[in-house]
Amino acid sequence: MSTYGIDLGTTYSCIARLDSNGNPEVIRNNEDNSNTLASVVFFENENNVIVGQVAKDNIETDGHRVVQFVKREIGKPTNRTYEFDDKVYTPVEISALILTRLKNIVESQGDTIDDVVITVPAYFGLEERSATKQAGELAGLNVLSLINEPTAAALSYCARQFQEDRTILVYDLGGGTFDVTIIKMSMTEEGGVQKIKVLATGGEDVLGGKDWDDKLYDFILRACCEENGLSPEDLDAETRQDIRSKVEESKRKLSQKEKAKVRIDVNGSRTEIVITRKDFELMTADLVGRTMNYVESTLQKVPDIEIDTVLLVGGSTYMPMIKEAVEARFPGKVQQHDPDQAVAKGAAIYASMLGLAVENDTADETGSESSDDIPTDDKRAELAAKFTVEDQTPRSFGPGVVDTKGTKHKYILENFIKIGEKMPAIATKTYYPIEDNQERVRLRAFENMSMDDSLIPCVNEEGEPQATDPAHNVKLLGELIVNLPPNTPKTTKIQVTFKVDASGVHVEAINTATGDKFETFLRTASDVDIDNSAVHQLRISSD
Repeated sequence: MSTYGIDLGTTYSCIARLDSNGNPEVIRNNEDNSNTLASVVFFENENNVIVGQVAKDNIETDGHRVVQFVKREIGKPTNRTYEFDDKVYTPVEISALILTRLKNIVESQGDTIDDVVITVPAYFGLEERSATKQAGELAGLNVLSLINEPTAAALSYCARQFQEDRTILVYDLGGGTFDVTIIKMSMTEEGGVQKIKVLATGGEDVLGGKDWDDKLYDFILRACCEENGLSPEDLDAETRQDIRSKVEESKRKLSQKEKAKVRIDVNGSRTEIVITRKDFELMTADLVGRTMNYVESTLQKVPDIEIDTVLLVGGSTYMPMIKEAVEARFPGKVQQHDPDQAVAKGAAIYASMLGLAVENDTADETGSESSDDIPTDDKRAELAAKFTVEDQTPRSFGPGVVDTKGTKHKYILENFIKIGEKMPAIATKTYYPIEDNQERVRLRAFENMSMDDSLIPCVNEEGEPQATDPAHNVKLLGELIVNLPPNTPKTTKIQVTFKVDASGVHVEAINTATGDKFETFLRTASDVDIDNSAVHQLRISSD
């Protein structure tokens, strides 16, 4: 059974598995001569879609037919689409093309992919997570689970050099997302199992290396204009694409050298721009500051914890300014190992652990021998017994219900499960129909960023949008219609259960009088037909 871990990144993606000795290894992309795959798709024509570095190379000449940074769009309420050759693609479908390319890389080397675990930013909500899983399924992959990127990186670190109980802060700056996660790694008394427990998370899913690229692009653009006495509007599309194509190369040079030269053709003449590392650091100091603000706010969630080690994860941490800023805050505690591969390697370990737990012993049933290229069942069993992973809920979740207390009834969101609870998280509460002889109730499920017990949902009782506190980021995930038998009294107990894991939210409602059960697995609100007809809600009190 071949299980793989996939780091589906904003700018680059990576796939890994365990070798015959049970050690994680990245599958090399021989076509691009790299351990990673550029997360870029080029629609050359209706019969040829290219993914990877070749696609990225076409940004300069055919940028209008290239899609990149799609991870920033997946699962977002903007519902952005891309149209090429009279066909419309969603971010899920673009991501599926990238995942299919990774799958093809494995298959071209003579192996097959049975099961995968895909990584996501710790800060992703349900819609982003569900959309990521859909992309994997669309690519023909059996997605065992999702795992948060910092947790995967910590798992890779733990497998490599775990020696004693440690509290680790993972600073994960990728191409488009930033996560900071505090993890407790400890040796349990039960058989020496190594436990990885997430204590706190923070970050932003629209902050990453792309933002540094954009700053550098603007700097080069302005410099070209000043050198030639032009305004930005005077530069044609080809020149802008030329600048954009040289930004990443310049950023990499500045990670090794004190200055970098960029040559751009402007209206037939060659313009040379010199960028110093100091210039780059000054123009992006606010971005570094934003990441460190998240570090501090995450530390405040566990004020009594002492950090022993800081792991730098993500390709963007190669920039010297990042290591210097983190080192200044945590002197002598910063480590950087495989920053652009650690997440995929950790996902491979987790995939093997999960795969062993759910698979049958195919070799025994068929009489075939295990492949020399994958770890034996004994080695996988040893690995599965070695670790336990305890992650946290990234959001708060709960139903919209009517509060009948007081002179005026209110439609509120009750937070069953709050940010930071151990996953899988399960919570149950009893509600009641609003009136006697009610035929149906509408059970809406919401996600938010609040730790309050209750707050205003993003729609009212009739399903119409209403204003909420922007900081709470309240989202409607979907709804479950519960049918009630005739003559149901309003004192009937409706038991509502929410279950949250890394892949999504499961909602269940049971009529305790009849035993009738209604349930749904919520993926995204766009997948659910929201019923705005006159169907009553549930109420909190039986009074």
